[in-house]
Amino acid sequence: MNKFRAFMQQNPMVGWGCAAVLMLFAAGMLYMRLTAKTETAQLTEMVTLRDSETGDTWQLPRGVMEKELYMRPYPVDPNQGLVNSKTGKPNGFPVDAWKETVLRINADRREEGAPASSAAPAPPTAPSAAAPSGR
Repeated sequence: MNKFRAFMQQNPMVGWGCAAVLMLFAAGMLYMRLTAKTETAQLTEMVTLRDSETGDTWQLPRGVMEKELYMRPYPVDPNQGLVNSKTGKPNGFPVDAWKETVLRINADRREEGAPASSAAPAPPTAPSAAAPSGR
């Protein structure tokens, strides 16, 4: 430790240089922290969708769009869009970054170990009238 102090006393510019580098690093980290979008901010931003047949556009939150994609069977097909409420057909595609979003969701699900499926999950069945009442 005494050698380090002696070196710094003989070369004060090295100490000032180290201090400047640390200050720049701290300022950069603070800037990145303050300007980064949080996950909540990303998922609540509105996404514009366009129907590939009619050209109609509508908006919905990114979180709703991603939830719809996560609910689909793995792997998600990038050629099948979101359902247009007016036509009932899956022709709605975001104006930007559709394929990147689908690729990211497929990668997330692959990491989670989702089984590959070629068919959509079966819809829930209605409770039958002959079911026991639990008494």
